[in-house]
Amino acid sequence: MLAGPPRIVSALTVFLLIGVVWFYTYFTGHVGVPSHTAAHVESKLEETSSGFEIPVYGPGIAESNYTRVLVIPKTEAEDVSWIERELPGLDTAIYEVENQSAPYHVPKNKGREAMVYLTYIIDHYDELPDVILFFHAHQYAWHNNILLDLDSAKTIRRLSPDRVTRVGYMNARCHLDPGCPDWIHMDRPEVDFDMVKKPEEPRFTYRVWEELYPGERAPPVLSQPCCAQFAVSRDAVRRKLQSAYIHYRDWLLNTALEDEFSGRVLEYTWQYIFTGNAEHCPVVHTCYCDGYGICFGSGAKLDEWLALFEKKEAARAELYALDLKMEGVEKIEDELRKKVDKLTEEVETRKREAYARGNDPKNRAIEAERRD
Repeated sequence: MLAGPPRIVSALTVFLLIGVVWFYTYFTGHVGVPSHTAAHVESKLEETSSGFEIPVYGPGIAESNYTRVLVIPKTEAEDVSWIERELPGLDTAIYEVENQSAPYHVPKNKGREAMVYLTYIIDHYDELPDVILFFHAHQYAWHNNILLDLDSAKTIRRLSPDRVTRVGYMNARCHLDPGCPDWIHMDRPEVDFDMVKKPEEPRFTYRVWEELYPGERAPPVLSQPCCAQFAVSRDAVRRKLQSAYIHYRDWLLNTALEDEFSGRVLEYTWQYIFTGNAEHCPVVHTCYCDGYGICFGSGAKLDEWLALFEKKEAARAELYALDLKMEGVEKIEDELRKKVDKLTEEVETRKREAYARGNDPKNRAIEAERRD
């Protein structure tokens, strides 16, 4: 989102042992036995209130040689040549959503990327790799990470499969806004909707929740960073049976919600599906350091870098906005260029240092989430 305890006399002891093992498995997040290892973890089925049976897996084994696949939805107009060019050798499943005869296709082009993600899981449930990377077709996007140059190729290259296997689910975006914290509310009155930042919020209703997650109590708030790009471990996917994902896809196929917003509903509930948590807002510097090997040493030091980056961008915008006909503009322009150059040098120096610091596993461990 166990294997049973040994046979002993005391029923109370049995109960306590089961509780301890369950607690350890669920909260340590050590799920995801790589398929190439000789380790085999038995599973049992657990019945949920919604009627779906969920296999619960034991702790995974952290290794360095994980199997991965990149799952991408693609329209006819979108160019994905960057994948082969920038990520040679990476297994891919590129879904041509407008081409029913393509090797990878969906039953209907509806629900945006959610239809592709669910179709991949359904069709490959019994043969999933250790880590599945769900991304969009574009290489560059505003919602990608600043310290990874807004580049999906660089993001995928540096994204740590060890972290994904350890925590089960990782949103590819480290920056929390938009999406975190305190984002989607199903009980909010209409007068409080923010139709500029959160036009999807009115579509999150108790009726929609009950359709998707029958019998499961709706949480007070749903939060995770936007924008539906993430990595998930095989065992996190298999915390639910294949029938659950078929149910979610059937909902997408049959819902009366507009195409844009049905996809948005899934965008802000993937974390619930794979972790069981309605809110998933990891610390930004932990995401960068443990997730991508870019380590500043603390959240405060990353905040310093971000403030410096914003100062540099503001100076550059001021330079570009100069009125070249203004009196004395040459002097102002020269001063601004020097300021931009100085700030750029400082930003890049600290960035290189963070990348270098992230090469040491000990430094990544310092900024990783506590899991004890």
